[in-house]
Amino acid sequence: MLPKNRPIPPGEFIKADILEEFGLTQQQLADRLRVHRRTINELVKGKRGISADMALRLGKFTNTNPQMWLNLQNALDLWDAYHQAEQSRCIDCIDSCLAHA
Repeated sequence: MLPKNRPIPPGEFIKADILEEFGLTQQQLADRLRVHRRTINELVKGKRGISADMALRLGKFTNTNPQMWLNLQNALDLWDAYHQAEQSRCIDCIDSCLAHA
């Protein structure tokens, strides 16, 4: 079951829980994660998703489980995919395999 409201994008967690909490600039975080500043900027603005590589980097930097970062991204991606008007109509028409058992 999908949540009613859109999940919080991982970039918002990066902004609030890393950049603001630790007083880092996007450039400083990029330097510490060994990525381009543009990558951090796109994550924070929601223009880029969390990759497995980025999840590993964020997990190491924040001492958190990389799977947490991937779960945040997956929840958002799934919600977005379902709520695209054309796809939701198509998905609603699919019968469960249990309905035919």
